[in-house]
Amino acid sequence: MKIILSLVVCLIFINESFSQKKYFENKFEHYSIIKNKDTINFHTYSNGEVASKKGVLLYIQGSGNDPFYKIIRQVDTISNPKKGKPEIKKYLEVHKTIPFDLANFPKDYLLVTISKKDIPFEIFGNDFIAPNSFYINDTLDYRVWQASEVVNYLSDNLLKKPTKIIAFGHSEGTEVVAKLGTINDRVSNIGYFAGGGNAQYYDFILDVRKYVQRGEMTEEESIIEIEKIFTEVKDIYKHPKSLTKKWLGHPYRKWSSSVEPSIDNLLKITVPIYVAHGAKDTAVPIESAYLIPIEFIRKGKNNLTFKVYPNLDHSFSIMPESKNEIYEEKWDVVLKDFLEWCEAN
Repeated sequence: MKIILSLVVCLIFINESFSQKKYFENKFEHYSIIKNKDTINFHTYSNGEVASKKGVLLYIQGSGNDPFYKIIRQVDTISNPKKGKPEIKKYLEVHKTIPFDLANFPKDYLLVTISKKDIPFEIFGNDFIAPNSFYINDTLDYRVWQASEVVNYLSDNLLKKPTKIIAFGHSEGTEVVAKLGTINDRVSNIGYFAGGGNAQYYDFILDVRKYVQRGEMTEEESIIEIEKIFTEVKDIYKHPKSLTKKWLGHPYRKWSSSVEPSIDNLLKITVPIYVAHGAKDTAVPIESAYLIPIEFIRKGKNNLTFKVYPNLDHSFSIMPESKNEIYEEKWDVVLKDFLEWCEAN
């Protein structure tokens, strides 16, 4: 779940200079909730009038400290045989953690996103450094608290009797919506996309075992690698509050305060749950996700829909396997499937 969706869109400009205006922030409405001497910043996007919405799609993104939009200036020299001399192209590269096509976002729903602690909505350039306050608050319980407060605010202040408040989590965001579903009964549907059922540590061991199955690692090598994982996890729980000791790019504090088997929370939820996973996901093994339907069956619970997309990866895209193939985003397809399911459940 450590991988963050990072898509690139090129915006070509005719003018010779770049202005650092807001390209995406102006498309959203921005709100702040002040509670417990803290501030929660959340953002809404509406394709049409807010009053006409059937409900809310609260999107909870995965791990990392990236803003929702990061815009990077690029200047390339491209050969142009027709003009007989190189041509300079100036454009902006846009990295985003909101995966949906805003122009085609369903008009029946209000899109809502929540900023992580002290992370700006949009930045220009590649020099942003996350403040220490982000790392202190980059925990599962903090993100769940943020989401629950936003759900309550939406219900009480922003919408007129919405029929649906949908919590949609991707990657690490699945852990957030799973726990949110256990504490806030205003959530009507849960979307659990590209998340496993076990604690994340298990997924790392599963990855090692898959290396062995593919012939990329010997059994002897796998035993050594798995022992390294055990050693690291033990050290995390010896220093659970450390912000300086890190593993896989994240402080120990994050690991110790965020890793829980999501299946424990999912089984407590009574509203309809939709679990979706790409079979070609290399970040969260689909084998981990299969624990979820098994446990629901074993416990006699029938509020789960489990869907596998055979050709999609962790970002619900089709990765090219040759030079003749292209990268294909399928987020709008999976979102359409999910919202149709929400309408019926």
